[in-house]
Amino acid sequence: MSITRQRKETTVASLTEELGSNGAFVLADFTGITVADMTELRKIMRERGVSFTVVKNTLLDIVLKGVELTGEEDVFQYLQGPTALASSRDEVLPAKVLKEFAATHEGRPVIKGGFVAGRSYNAVQVASLADMPSRDELLARVMGSATAPIRGFVTVTGGIVRKLLYALNAVKESKEN
Repeated sequence: MSITRQRKETTVASLTEELGSNGAFVLADFTGITVADMTELRKIMRERGVSFTVVKNTLLDIVLKGVELTGEEDVFQYLQGPTALASSRDEVLPAKVLKEFAATHEGRPVIKGGFVAGRSYNAVQVASLADMPSRDELLARVMGSATAPIRGFVTVTGGIVRKLLYALNAVKESKEN
């Protein structure tokens, strides 16, 4: 069933806006996924805040031509065969969710490539991106590292005060005896 020109234009406009507002896109081939698995994948994506859409390659081609992308990869090589588009503001989340799902479902869907911060990446690079901690986890690590010196200073000064109190208590006890 073909879709109307107006619906295609609406789809292109919404994808262009989504590409501009989201931090990352991952393109995947969903061939071989059962309807039940696809429904499960969509549910997982929705719960994790990832937009997941099956897109016609011709429409995605128009969208990508209208957006400036950098990188060594030819982004249009990914527009072969059935294509699903997973996007999110979190740069690693789409890749992470797809990789986790594929690990438990016979390697399906297959990641074709992706775009993070306007730069294109191949499937191997996207898979390695999926192994990275999330943005929130990285921020937590940075904050933990930033507070470590202060925590150490408090511990050291607390030890000095504690030793002073022990010494004063020892002097008090020696004078009482």
